[in-house]
Amino acid sequence: MTQRTASMWPDADLTGCGLPAPGTDLAGLPTSRVVGAIAATKNGHCFLDWQLFQFALSLHSRVCTSMSDLVATQKSLIDAEAQTTLELQMSLESTQYAAEALLADALDARERLPRVYATMRLGLIDRDRFHRIAHETRLVFDEALMRQIDTLIAKEILGAQRGYTSISVTKTGALARRLVAENDPDAVRRERDGAKDGRSLGHQSLEAGMAQLFLTATAEDVRLARQMLDAVIAGRCPADPRTKTQARSDAAIALLQRKPFTCECDSDGCTAQISEVELDARAARIVVHVLCDATTLEGGDKCGYLDGHGPISAEHVREIAARGDAVIRQHSLDDLLAPNAAAGQNSAARPEEAALHRRAPRPETPDERRGDDTRPPAEIGGEPAAVIAKTSLPSDPYRPNLLTDLIARFLWGTCSIPGCERAAFACDLDHVAEYDNVRPDLGGPTCVCNLLPKCRYHHLVKTNLEGFVDDLWIDSSGRYHSSVTTPMGQTVEVLAPNQWLIPRLTDLRCTHQLAGQHATGTASGSVEDGPQRARTRTAAKHARRRAERKANHDRRFAGLPDEPPF
Repeated sequence: MTQRTASMWPDADLTGCGLPAPGTDLAGLPTSRVVGAIAATKNGHCFLDWQLFQFALSLHSRVCTSMSDLVATQKSLIDAEAQTTLELQMSLESTQYAAEALLADALDARERLPRVYATMRLGLIDRDRFHRIAHETRLVFDEALMRQIDTLIAKEILGAQRGYTSISVTKTGALARRLVAENDPDAVRRERDGAKDGRSLGHQSLEAGMAQLFLTATAEDVRLARQMLDAVIAGRCPADPRTKTQARSDAAIALLQRKPFTCECDSDGCTAQISEVELDARAARIVVHVLCDATTLEGGDKCGYLDGHGPISAEHVREIAARGDAVIRQHSLDDLLAPNAAAGQNSAARPEEAALHRRAPRPETPDERRGDDTRPPAEIGGEPAAVIAKTSLPSDPYRPNLLTDLIARFLWGTCSIPGCERAAFACDLDHVAEYDNVRPDLGGPTCVCNLLPKCRYHHLVKTNLEGFVDDLWIDSSGRYHSSVTTPMGQTVEVLAPNQWLIPRLTDLRCTHQLAGQHATGTASGSVEDGPQRARTRTAAKHARRRAERKANHDRRFAGLPDEPPF
């Protein structure tokens, strides 16, 4: 019997990995050390995931070696994988399912995705991200194609030529799905056919007399249904006590049962706008956006992008385009271009234009930017004959025209703050360097080089949190980068994840890029001046607890049985 011992991790000296020594009083550490230790812990987590795969593979190899006739046992219910799963289950004190999933991921790491697997050791992805990649590539059967896709995904994770870049779990899966669609369309089609056959509706009983209804449908139909529910609940008055989630649930049930959705404010002066006429007006504005190359609609294999979902196959794009309610509009980047007045002139002789388009010079030192990286200067080379210049509405220089708006949203796909997955078309379009309404020539331009989608919350953070720095720039290769620097000094950089959708954009330059401009935005307000809660977070928490205590008290004295605890 194996003797169990206490964990040695609490006393391990990991100072060489960036962690404080055991027993260190964290309150006495500078903020930079605490922030660095969090990053080091994340890197260590990724490395330990990599190491866990190594041990699982070693255990599998030992099981295979111990078998006298491995080939003869391949059809056995207790084959090498089953035996390895049993050992892993015992070692991890986990379920059989968890052990099977670990072994499957480890075998994929060795046999199908070795280059992606190597990025785990570098601290770039953890097991959750690796699992999403393995899932999205499972239908690629050709070994040469699989090696190619493995290499491409690893390069994207590494951020080719620019170092490491932040990539969330969702965007990791979208990246793998897109590369599979581009390199092996048949793999996506097989998955798509199988997924469509899986359309379903079911329910599950919960405690306290509740139940859960779940629906599986195409991504575009679910997106339309979600927006329809949002249109319904948008008619509530501000005094309605329900959260958005609760209101969506009530709205869905009301629509399915053909009952009216009503406001629950119990106020005589209710201002709710939930009549059928008002709902029809809001529903008429519901749009699901899909961007694709023109050749895709003509039968090509280039995948498209569905807002709020991610990359979709060419076949899926054509299915959406064939819907009776689909509206197809064609756009050309040429509509943004204007002749370059500086073409053929010596670029050194041009006046410095960057100062005309930002409120203050971009800080260059790490202390000023609260970051530890420097941005590469724009390498202009020969002057292009045409540049991106027609980006705003002629009647309102603050507002981007339709094509600029589409590019800025699809280029990033979601809120540009790393880790936020709010769909781009549900976000505000923010001028990174603030637009000057009094002197537009002195403010940040309305251009793809200065526009980032931000959800309403992160837009408020950027505007009101002092010390928060927002950055957007284009490198010498034409790739778009953004980064945020927090008040604590953490800088996280992101490559525009969807520049593959608009490949020609890489070869085009705008006047601000040629001038060497980097758009930088800082808070123009303060936390005190920003939106306020009706009550503090602590007060709201205490109010919920007091309400729960009062309900328990009333139930007790009413002689009712207590509700079962969750």
